[in-house]
Amino acid sequence: MSLSQFWDYLHSILFNLEPDDPVVSEFSDYSSAILGLAAAIGVALLILMSKPLRTRKRTQDRLIFRECVLVFVMNTLYPLMSLLGQHDVDVFFLIELTVYEGLYMLIILQWLICVDYSLYHSMDHIRRRYRYAWIPVLVVMVLHFIHGMLAMEMVDGGDWGYYGQYVLIILKRVIEFGYIATAVHLVHDYEKEKREPRFLRLDVFIIPFILGVIFRFYDGFFVALGVILTYVVMRRRDKYIDAKTGLFKAEYLDCISAYWDKKGYTDANAMIVSAPGNGEKLAEILQNTRIMDCFMIRMDEDSFVVLTGKLRSSAVKMVEMSLAEETEQYDPPFNTEILSLEREKGQSAAAFADRIKETLRGSH
Repeated sequence: MSLSQFWDYLHSILFNLEPDDPVVSEFSDYSSAILGLAAAIGVALLILMSKPLRTRKRTQDRLIFRECVLVFVMNTLYPLMSLLGQHDVDVFFLIELTVYEGLYMLIILQWLICVDYSLYHSMDHIRRRYRYAWIPVLVVMVLHFIHGMLAMEMVDGGDWGYYGQYVLIILKRVIEFGYIATAVHLVHDYEKEKREPRFLRLDVFIIPFILGVIFRFYDGFFVALGVILTYVVMRRRDKYIDAKTGLFKAEYLDCISAYWDKKGYTDANAMIVSAPGNGEKLAEILQNTRIMDCFMIRMDEDSFVVLTGKLRSSAVKMVEMSLAEETEQYDPPFNTEILSLEREKGQSAAAFADRIKETLRGSH
């Protein structure tokens, strides 16, 4: 490939235009088709090899599953339409490309929703925040359709039509990057707010989505890679999640303590909450309890630790009273044992974790 062919190729994949050189055009078609097929096979294998995705008991797994289905449809649409011979008719081809663009936007939107839910675990929050998220998808599809009509010379735009194509492409990219920028903002804010280890690493899963927006002939492959990497990263956090309750496992106490020592966080409070014989009921109450900067850890069958980083002791007392009221109102009511611990000045987070475990052993 000569230098001029390379620049023609780069220009075409950046602006989603057909390369002028027929050799370059053929290369881009074949390479994108092969990568699209690889993407479809990849997401299909991800579903087949992952039991959580097959059973879809959790909301997070259902969100990822929908993404995988959208990626599969997106990467099989183009070959399917080729088999049906629709590429020979400009109108059908333009409609196909517009649907393809809409699927691409839906995948990015679904990915953003999945990242948001994995951070905050609230569908009510998702419904409020993304109530009108379909509007940018529709706008991009309209822009893409107009761009296609100009590019295929289905309408005569004159000089405006030539430069208008680039304006439309830039507008589409701005909207697409808006979803990605929102995901960056969400993760950044969460890391500051929650003081939790970085299980969601932007440098791992966000790059394919950025490349997918830039290099449009290969967007299907890149979004598939981004979805797979996002799921892998989320699974890293899942190994600390108790499948029954959705709360953290006992091992997470050591994990977050090591992280707090690394970051130099010096404040912490803990509540050891036990309900002998009623652990499942207590877990249900804790699941529905919202406390800022709080980590709920299931230490054993009937004992839990509510670990907080910034709450004052007075606020901890209020949480204790709230938990006591909840258990009394439960049908049937049951008793809980609540013991508060405050991290001593100069005590490391790891030493505080050992103190929590020692206190828990002594209470049994």
